[in-house]
Amino acid sequence: MEWTPAIRAGGRVGLALIVSAACMARAGASPSLTRCPPIAFVKRNGHGLRGTNATMHSHMTGVGAAICVYDPAKPEEGAKTIFEDKTGFIMDISPSYDGRRLVFTYKREVPKRQDSHHIWEINADGTGLRQITSGRYHDFNPVYLPDGRICFASTRVESYSLCQDFLACALYTVAPDGSDVRRIEYSTLCDVSPSVMDDGSILYTRWEYQDKNIFCTEALWTVNPDGTRVQLFYGNTLTVPNALYGAKQVPGTRKVIAVMAAHHYPPLGAICLIDRSLGHENVEGIVNITPEVPYRPTVGKHWRETSWGPGDVFYPWSYTDPYPLEEDLFLVSYGGPLKGGPQRYRLFVMDAQGNKTLLYEDPQASCFCPVPLRPRQTPHRMAGAPVVGNRPPPADPKGEARFFCLDVYQGLLDKGVTRGMVKELRVMSQLPKKYNTEGPRYSDHYPAIGEGTYYVKYNYGTVPVAEDGSAYFTAPAGVELYFQALDKDGKEVRRMGTVTQGTDGETQSCIGCHESRSHAPPAQLLSWKRLARPPDRITPPPWGEGPVDFVKQVQPVLDNYCVRCHSGPKPDGGIDLSGDKTRLFNMAFETLVFTPGLVERYHINPGPTGNFPPLATGSWVSRLTKLLETKYKEVDDESRRRIYTWIDANVPYYGTWDMTRPHTFGGRDTWLDVGGKPLPWFAEFQKAYQEAFGKAADEAKGGARGRIAGVKHTDINLTHPEWSRVLTRNLATSAGGLADDAKAIFKYKDDARYQAILKAIEGGKAALLAKPRMDMPGAVPVPQQRDFGRTF
Repeated sequence: MEWTPAIRAGGRVGLALIVSAACMARAGASPSLTRCPPIAFVKRNGHGLRGTNATMHSHMTGVGAAICVYDPAKPEEGAKTIFEDKTGFIMDISPSYDGRRLVFTYKREVPKRQDSHHIWEINADGTGLRQITSGRYHDFNPVYLPDGRICFASTRVESYSLCQDFLACALYTVAPDGSDVRRIEYSTLCDVSPSVMDDGSILYTRWEYQDKNIFCTEALWTVNPDGTRVQLFYGNTLTVPNALYGAKQVPGTRKVIAVMAAHHYPPLGAICLIDRSLGHENVEGIVNITPEVPYRPTVGKHWRETSWGPGDVFYPWSYTDPYPLEEDLFLVSYGGPLKGGPQRYRLFVMDAQGNKTLLYEDPQASCFCPVPLRPRQTPHRMAGAPVVGNRPPPADPKGEARFFCLDVYQGLLDKGVTRGMVKELRVMSQLPKKYNTEGPRYSDHYPAIGEGTYYVKYNYGTVPVAEDGSAYFTAPAGVELYFQALDKDGKEVRRMGTVTQGTDGETQSCIGCHESRSHAPPAQLLSWKRLARPPDRITPPPWGEGPVDFVKQVQPVLDNYCVRCHSGPKPDGGIDLSGDKTRLFNMAFETLVFTPGLVERYHINPGPTGNFPPLATGSWVSRLTKLLETKYKEVDDESRRRIYTWIDANVPYYGTWDMTRPHTFGGRDTWLDVGGKPLPWFAEFQKAYQEAFGKAADEAKGGARGRIAGVKHTDINLTHPEWSRVLTRNLATSAGGLADDAKAIFKYKDDARYQAILKAIEGGKAALLAKPRMDMPGAVPVPQQRDFGRTF
């Protein structure tokens, strides 16, 4: 390819692309600039955004940005700057439907780290600059709605990302004058990059992980401007790429164009076209039209597949910010070639085969977010959407929605489930993360919740499923919800691997349980008649609605049926099911989750990437369930249901985000203080351990932050120090221990080394009782800073 100056005027150089036939990467001529309207774009020194594409709004950005306009029909005039801030940052822009105004994300005085991103507006001629949103929040990714309101993403959710130290966000709308801010999406992680479809619905990227892989699920969803009808658009099981970003509908088609991007990086990658008519998860429906960025759309070979790395490869000088002008003409920003390129982003027009023509470049800066400045057809305004100037009051987010399932067996019968097997649906939620990740992570999350889910799980209770498979019930509005199909014993038949929501007064409906969305509902008259009767109310579990809490919900069952044999210095089979406290949890919890196969759980880093199949997950396949059904039949029905509910919630331990030991390992540590410094009792233990065993019990190196070399969390019993395994497994059998007399380190309990370790652990017990953990009576949580406009 040869780049040559095409027109020189006024000291400005416009560039045209001269491409020889031999150099064409794909068949067909490059698109003509004559079809391209005047545009606006953002000019920055570099991309300027850092971190995971779903949380980059709260990262430190680059400094200096401008909004420029350019008419390719008048290249001699060059680009005109209509707004510039040399100490601020402009993330993105979006045009009004008449092409006369631009709404954009703008942060002032970046070096001072005091301002947050907010939504601003400016006329395309540079007049009328005004701020629309304000407050200590990050508001970003704005787009005009057909009714005149503006949709945007915001940290007004007042919660945090689960596995990173950044802010969560969801979709909101606001009136043009900045009033009447409404939340329309209730996901608990991150919703970003909204755009408007022809039918008036909002297309956006949603990052979620409901018991699934934390890296891969950044798919495309749609929601109506009033928050109703949230539904998957495409790609919730893709492993390559990890994320789809910046999606927009291609005019005149039902296809969308988007960036195929990595998870841990800004949205720079390949440009793809998605044809959802081929299926919501079908990789044949997504085509990489820029194969020099070698993302190959992939789904796992099995639902348990955890592979995500190939989809997280970063291509820093690739493509971003696609904007469709026509069915076969798109604007893009491109930093390539990937090797040997100019290392700055330029603007191109591109066709559906990936052929491109240079539209504009700045010799000193990079150019992003090209958008057209011409009238476009205004999308359909949804029935019931508010009219600016005559708005109804916002829906009550604490109200109720209704959910109707025509026949739960649709999607199950061909997978081993028989009619009559499903008796109830359990209604579950995931609670927004209350505090930021500001301490060392345990098992990748902070504060520590358990050994599967990263979330505090909330159990509302169950609703009945009729013999014909129908279910019609109310559930809380304005919260993230998911459902589990249960058998007569309360075991999980199938788990919903994503989340939904309802707005106050809305009725959501589905045909079945993971049935194909392309299927028409069967003509089951009795099921439809169910709608003529009032919906069922949720029945709370006998132990009460609320967070799934191991100590409150499961431990009482173990205390009642198990601990008489499975506790003490010599628990039967080495299985300790007592509530005795360990470093972060208790003995029973660690025994159940770390004994292979005993409970089926999914640690989500990395977790499954496919849809959960029926009769293959949670309590249905756990060995503990089989033991309860065969060997321990005396366990009563409620007690079994307590255990099944805990397993099917993906084995959380804590039912709260609150902490009494913030900034320590996992936010719950009883061994090490802030900064990894041993607590006084543990320093005493380390000294005694060294003297007894001739090796150090220090913090492990090589990425195992917080781990203590040679000492498991269950080796120290902070409830009964004398039962600590570090003592019993090294104490002679004749003295009441577990070690062979000839090989025992401690022959007698009065061994000075034994007594030194015991004394140290007794100090740990006293320290724990003096400052109870959140799994203990008397715990006093320590409040943490909650700043939702912070820049990290």
